[in-house]
Amino acid sequence: MFMINIAQFVLSFYLFQKCHGLLSLPFTSFKTRAPVMKGNQRFMGGYDATIGADPSTPLQFFTLPGNTCPYAQRTLITLYELGIPFDVTEVSGRPMPDWYLKINPRGKVPAIRIPTCDYEVVYESAICNEFLCDYATHVLKMHQELMPQDPMMRARIRLLNDHCDNIFSKTQFTYLMNKEKERDIQLANDMEEALMVYEKALDKSGGPYLLGNQFTLADLHVLPFIQRLVVSLRHWKDYKLPQDKFPRLLVWFSSCLERESVKTSSMDDGKIIEVYQRFMDVNYSFGGLNKNQS
Repeated sequence: MFMINIAQFVLSFYLFQKCHGLLSLPFTSFKTRAPVMKGNQRFMGGYDATIGADPSTPLQFFTLPGNTCPYAQRTLITLYELGIPFDVTEVSGRPMPDWYLKINPRGKVPAIRIPTCDYEVVYESAICNEFLCDYATHVLKMHQELMPQDPMMRARIRLLNDHCDNIFSKTQFTYLMNKEKERDIQLANDMEEALMVYEKALDKSGGPYLLGNQFTLADLHVLPFIQRLVVSLRHWKDYKLPQDKFPRLLVWFSSCLERESVKTSSMDDGKIIEVYQRFMDVNYSFGGLNKNQS
């Protein structure tokens, strides 16, 4: 009888922990406070977010543990800037768990899910961010400037974001991951040529942000990559952005770092180096951005 009671106790204790999200096993979860946004919930360790949500749940934001992904950081900054309540689910595991592939078949972060819209899912950072701005404007009836209503301003934002994704980021990671020192000068020049688009945009707009007085999706789209550029290239290439070439861009960068949304969503320098060391060790492709592997 005593042994049976012990077994029942252990089983009951296990089920209590499991039901309350206190186990540290893969694909379980626990709740804690997310920063800045009062009332947010954070689900960690691969919580199966396909269950347990009800229509009163805020927007659900899916990211990697520790918020290490620059693409997800874009959307996290957008959420903080707009002040929209949201829950955080940190998706762990390689490959991504099956429950997350039901939410985003591409298995990437970020993704957001909207319980009040029949659990519709939006993914890809640029699409997530535009959706959030439109959701704030048209559903929540909020005034927001991240994605202005003016069609020309919207086009400028999209063109700058396209430049980031298809030109600049490729030059950044190709330079960082290059192992042939004789190519470093040319690769650095290629990256600086791509960055000059932002220097010229700041010159045209008068700053302090890429399109003028307002911090927009154009700023937060490229910012996480420049944050990682500054730290990783200083560490592995002994490279710094030249003050004489990029005076406006460096002022812009300092201004962006002072925003609360950026402070809260950012890794410190040591964490960036720790994360990127893993990429350096395996000659990571960065989803094809590292053109040394082409």
